[in-house]
Parts: sequence; structure tokens; C-alpha cells
Amino acid sequence: MRKLMVAIFVLATLGACTSNNDFNQGKRQLESRGYTNIQNTGYEMFCCSDSDDFKTGFKATDRDGVEVTGCFCSAITKGLTIRYN
Repeated sequence: MRKLMVAIFVLATLGACTSNNDFNQGKRQLESRGYTNIQNTGYEMFCCSDSDDFKTGFKATDRDGVEVTGCFCSAITKGLTIRYN
């Protein structure tokens, strides 16, 4: 019973901190800078630093119509950082 409760707690905690949350935050920031067609490209292992817990890739179109790629990086103890490739 105790193991089940711990497992449920861990899953609920991880579910609250998914990279999808980072994508939504990052998407809003990119939209405010004029980017369009922002798409989630999934987990990006080598895009962020080792200290980042979440690494979510994206591709988008900038104001000039150029496609850009990058990732949203974050950790539980810091905010969201946008890195461009």
C-alpha cells in the first residue's frame, strides 16, 4: 500500500512538471515576439545544459518568414530559457 501511494505521488509530481508546460510558456513568449507556426518537436537531449530538467524542442517561423529551431530549457529551481539553434 505504501509503495502504491509513493508511486502515485511521484507520477502526480512529474505530471505537473512536464515539458508540455514549458512548451506552452515558451510558445506564449515566442508569439509575443512575433513568431508564428510554433510546433513542439519533442524532447531535445543535447540542446540545454546538464542542469536543466526539461528540454523541449520547437520550430517556428520568425517575422521575416524564416524557419528557426531551438528549445525551451528549464529546471524546477529556475525559470524558462529559450535557446535557438
